[in-house]
Amino acid sequence: MNAVTTTDQNSNVQVWRSSTDAASMCKEIVVKRAINLQGRRYVPVEGWQAIAIAHGCVASAENVRTLDDGVSAEGVIRRMSDGKEIARAEGFVGKDEPVWFGGKTNNGKILPKRPDFAIRAMAQTRAVSRACRSAFAHVIVLMDVGLETTPYEEMAGVFDVTPQRQQSPEQPPVDHLGVIKAWAAHAQSTANILAVEEKWKRRVGKLNEQGTPIPKDVQEAAEDLIADRYGVLFEQERQQADDDAKVPAEEMPA
Repeated sequence: MNAVTTTDQNSNVQVWRSSTDAASMCKEIVVKRAINLQGRRYVPVEGWQAIAIAHGCVASAENVRTLDDGVSAEGVIRRMSDGKEIARAEGFVGKDEPVWFGGKTNNGKILPKRPDFAIRAMAQTRAVSRACRSAFAHVIVLMDVGLETTPYEEMAGVFDVTPQRQQSPEQPPVDHLGVIKAWAAHAQSTANILAVEEKWKRRVGKLNEQGTPIPKDVQEAAEDLIADRYGVLFEQERQQADDDAKVPAEEMPA
């Protein structure tokens, strides 16, 4: 009897040590991935998956179903060593969530319905997070860094957090005058500079259509630069024509 009790205690101690080791192992990535929401920090699915991996487990989703009131999926945690299932939970996206199914949010914003694949994907994401939470919530507590144990994806639905498209880094302003200077410098004839002028006009028109017009002062400076370059090339061509006219007929190339 005592032997059995000792074995159970040793097993419990081993599980506890495994959890503390996992907490130390993946603490950095979990903290980095945590998202602030209404003043509290929540762990998204990738953080929960890191905790599962640290325990030698893998999380997956299955049985995605479309129901009358939304989309449901089941999240499963299995041990990688033998495939044994250790936790299962449901993830659900309801039709009463305007962020996903469209409608008016709590702050009065009207949103369109998102594509079906995105809704099904979120149901699976919530299922995975919820299954991980049911098995490993104690690991978040062991980290002791002020993180909530409710998965982020669930709370984002509660607070109507609209998924944001990732923004590209801000691009430096285009030096339009530098561009036209380079084009003009490569023009070696009046025909070339006239082609540059047409190219510049197309550029101005395109940017106007895109809602990013070139400033008027830059346009005027570009037009002056084109006119000046045309004058230089015209004079060069006139001078060349005069020089050709002075060459005796017998010296002209055949």
